[in-house]
Amino acid sequence: MKIILQINIFDIPMALRNIDLHMLRILDEIHKTGSLSRTADRLELTQPAISMALAKLRQHFNDQLFVRVGNAMKPTPQAEGLMEGVSAAIAAIEMTLNYRITFEPSQTERTFRIAVSDIGQVVMVPRLLEAFSQAAPRARIEFHGINERTPQLLQTGGLDLALGYAPQISEGFFQQALFKERFVCLARSDHPRIRNRLTLSQFKNESHVVVISSISTHLIIDRALEHQHIRRNVAVRIPNLVLLAQLITGSDYLATLPARAGQAIARTAGLATYPPPFRLSGYSVTQYWHERQARDTGNRWLRNLNHQLFGGQ
Repeated sequence: MKIILQINIFDIPMALRNIDLHMLRILDEIHKTGSLSRTADRLELTQPAISMALAKLRQHFNDQLFVRVGNAMKPTPQAEGLMEGVSAAIAAIEMTLNYRITFEPSQTERTFRIAVSDIGQVVMVPRLLEAFSQAAPRARIEFHGINERTPQLLQTGGLDLALGYAPQISEGFFQQALFKERFVCLARSDHPRIRNRLTLSQFKNESHVVVISSISTHLIIDRALEHQHIRRNVAVRIPNLVLLAQLITGSDYLATLPARAGQAIARTAGLATYPPPFRLSGYSVTQYWHERQARDTGNRWLRNLNHQLFGGQ
């Protein structure tokens, strides 16, 4: 089935014509993978077919769109300007084609797109993937990080849901709290100065690793320390959890992070966890969606699945 888009969705001088959903998917995948061969693999096409499609797209937009830099295909400014509209168009078409009065998880081939925090990737994604694959074996799921564009992508349909702690997603969005989270301090189990408990004096005297993630939980910690006039010696700042276990295992550093992620890392790496030695409020882990997805039966099914898995923990 061929769908011809004649929607004035891109900021180009001529309305988009004779470009079907198949072509948009190719454009989107090249942008994601930076590779014609990986695009071909993911879309189950031949590389010559991908090259021919790219040639047609280049002719249509009168731009190279992607140029080879080293081993990767890098987008031109024209391509970067197109991608938000391309993602929104794909999502809108898929939503239209997948629309049913009833939704059958076991039969759907829909692609669900979820923005999730890096903490959520450690704590929630493994359980969600297991349940999702059992209930909807023919469906697909894509995970994206939570960032400043997340609210806009929820509005445009580029995302179905966001999961985590995202105070930047506020007015105009539906929210459902799933569970309350607290914090723990992480240290290696054979730390030379910390034994059965972590004291405030030890917390102040030791060096710390701070995870500056895409979400704002580190700001909760910073505000609590500032309010209580507690200074910590920050030795290392990292952008996510990937290196945290290695840094803690190989040093005397401490780290303060959400409890479920901290406990999961501690179990895997053989580390120790301690209650923070100062007053530190928790926060709610929430799922967010826009009004446009509120009545969609597939989206409702996914929200219910998340609530069954994580609600009230």
